[in-house]
Amino acid sequence: MSPARIVIVGGGFAGLHLVRRLERALRPGEADVTVIDRNNFHLFTPLLYQVATGELPPHAVAFPIRQATAHAGFRFLQTAADAIDLERRSVLTADGPLAYDHVVVVPGSVTNTYAIPGVEEHALPMKDLVDARAVRRRVLESFERAASEPDAARRLALLTFVIVGGGPVGVELASSLRDLMDHTLRPMYPQFDLTRDVSIVLVDGSERLLSQMDGRLARIALRRLEQQRVRVVLGAFVAEAAAGSVRTRDGARFDGHTIVWAGGVRTNPIVAALDALPQAKDKRLVVDASFRAGGRDDVLSFGDAAFFEQDGAPLPQLAQVAVLQAPIVATNLARLIRGQPLVAYRHHPKGDLIALGRTSAGAQIGTLFGIPMGNVVIGGFPAWTVWRINYLMQLLGVRNRATLLMEWTLSYWFSRMAANTP
Repeated sequence: MSPARIVIVGGGFAGLHLVRRLERALRPGEADVTVIDRNNFHLFTPLLYQVATGELPPHAVAFPIRQATAHAGFRFLQTAADAIDLERRSVLTADGPLAYDHVVVVPGSVTNTYAIPGVEEHALPMKDLVDARAVRRRVLESFERAASEPDAARRLALLTFVIVGGGPVGVELASSLRDLMDHTLRPMYPQFDLTRDVSIVLVDGSERLLSQMDGRLARIALRRLEQQRVRVVLGAFVAEAAAGSVRTRDGARFDGHTIVWAGGVRTNPIVAALDALPQAKDKRLVVDASFRAGGRDDVLSFGDAAFFEQDGAPLPQLAQVAVLQAPIVATNLARLIRGQPLVAYRHHPKGDLIALGRTSAGAQIGTLFGIPMGNVVIGGFPAWTVWRINYLMQLLGVRNRATLLMEWTLSYWFSRMAANTP
């Protein structure tokens, strides 16, 4: 019997953690596994904001996908997946078709601009590594231009930063941006009073921050941002973005030379195009408890691409969810190959973490080392310690962990990277 052909579309959290689990679940010769992604690295997106604010270099949050696939004896192809032909069981790529017996659709999500006029043209996204580097470059360029700007009004605009989105990305970016200014840029630009001259505005349409997290974390985050002199504007839906400003539905306008869009994500177009399979309203693939799309044994999905309903509500599009789901998906792929009954997944969240700048964070702990903690919520330095340890352990590769620890130490005791190098 020839090996089953498994194609994994995407090398994000879902795809890479599936590779690690499949390495253990499959027997030698059972399957030929191919992973495809347009990048040859896995991006550790929870720390992307630290690249944008100079706390980490780009390579600290990028892990070579090929290193994981080679170790497992799988194949990696750096190519763009254009479509999935369900009838012919083939993934159509920029380098030709790729036949499969089982395809795992995990391409991640993409930035959601909600078709708001001007966002794509005038706001900086925060989704990929190139986005984080662009934000960092814009921030430093703004300070350089302000340093030689004689007009007070234009100087104020250059030193105003508007972040749209009160989720984890927006909150952590705003907090870290203030740290960059207070602990690195302040001595470099003595001509500015950074308390008075620099403004950070965080705008969100929800009535509270971190709407998908515990409300206690939202309160901790709001208090911390207020301490950091970040202006938080809630219940403000952005209706339009222009060069140097955003306008809300109620007519309010927020001016700033730098506008960062952290307003959420939407389903990847390759997933949305699979309309022959059951989809939720947001175009995610509706999957059963075993992660089969439309009840088909040849199409599985999880993570951001999948609509997995539990207790009447879908699981959120978070990296933690994909990581926790990966072991069961690997088990079920092995069982499909062997003709064995599948197992169902039950989600048990570990909790949520939110970084709030220098020595401060919020942590909602559901389970710790498999032990139920009763949804304990802590803040301040203890939560910051939990946050750092958690992400240090989650990062793949000994080299990346060592780099992360070293860079964190350097950024804490010394200045951050504040030079616009290529």
